[in-house]
Amino acid sequence: VGGVVGLRRIAGVPTIRLSRTGQRPELSLHRGVLWHLFNSHIWSTGQDAAAAIKKELQLLLPGINVFLDVDDLEDIGALETYIRQSQLILCFLSRGYLRSANC
Repeated sequence: VGGVVGLRRIAGVPTIRLSRTGQRPELSLHRGVLWHLFNSHIWSTGQDAAAAIKKELQLLLPGINVFLDVDDLEDIGALETYIRQSQLILCFLSRGYLRSANC
């Protein structure tokens, strides 16, 4: 991405912009990658916050692809595949996350 990012309001909606150019960061994906971010959380204590994080990222970075289980999970047995198909992983560490078998 290069450079420090900052927030700028465009049409009343804040978006992340590169401070040097004022442009939105380019959101490219590596070959074979479907999502920019895999939003990892424990269902019992992090589901609502993870959904809010996804929504906020989509507002701040239009065009970002964020994997969230309630929206994108088709097969829990393919969890490792979803992770491999993601460029970055965000671990939302709410109560019980580190004790979860799936996390």
